[in-house]
Formats: sequence, C-alpha cells, structure tokens
Amino acid sequence: MSWKKLEESEYERYFNELSKALQDEKVEIEIMALSVGAQQQTRWIPFIGISYDPPEKTISIISEYIDHRIKQPREVYIEDTGSGITSIKISGGDGYEHLLKLKEPVSL
Repeated sequence: MSWKKLEESEYERYFNELSKALQDEKVEIEIMALSVGAQQQTRWIPFIGISYDPPEKTISIISEYIDHRIKQPREVYIEDTGSGITSIKISGGDGYEHLLKLKEPVSL
C-alpha cells in the first residue's frame, strides 16, 4: 500500500481518467477535522464522477445522491494497494480532510 501525491497540474487529467474508470462503482465520503473528528458523509453510494475546475480551484465529487465540493485543495493523495486505487485523500483550503473511499480497487 502506498500513497502518491498528485500535483495540481495533474488534477484535471487524472480525475477525468478516474471518472471513466469508476463508472457504476460505489464510493463513501468521509470528512475529518480536529474540531469534529471523522464524520461519514455517505455510505457506499453510486459514483458519477470527480472533476477539477482550475479557474475556480474546486474539486467536485458527484454521486447519485450528493455533490461534494472542495474549494482551494492544498494536497491530493491517491492510495494504491497494488491491486488498484482504493482511496483519495484531499486536504481542503478550509482545513478539513476529505476522504473518498472506493468499494472495489480500480486500476487506471
């Protein structure tokens, strides 16, 4: 298991490729902060896509039931277990950590 840091210049292309690979997959979203601890926002919901808007500096995670936006992301890490990507950790400009978990590993 290893974590790879994405550079901001990679966000848009990487998330477009990941969205294509994740068609019909299920995801979970957690938000973590010292003030609130870990808060599960969703539980294994159908995933539609993830994107990055460079002019707005916003990452959007879109699912069947919720649109989750992260403004001014500071860091993005991808967890790859060797059998595929299992998680994406995003540090938002608001000081919160956002964790997108994939139910099944996905290879790009």
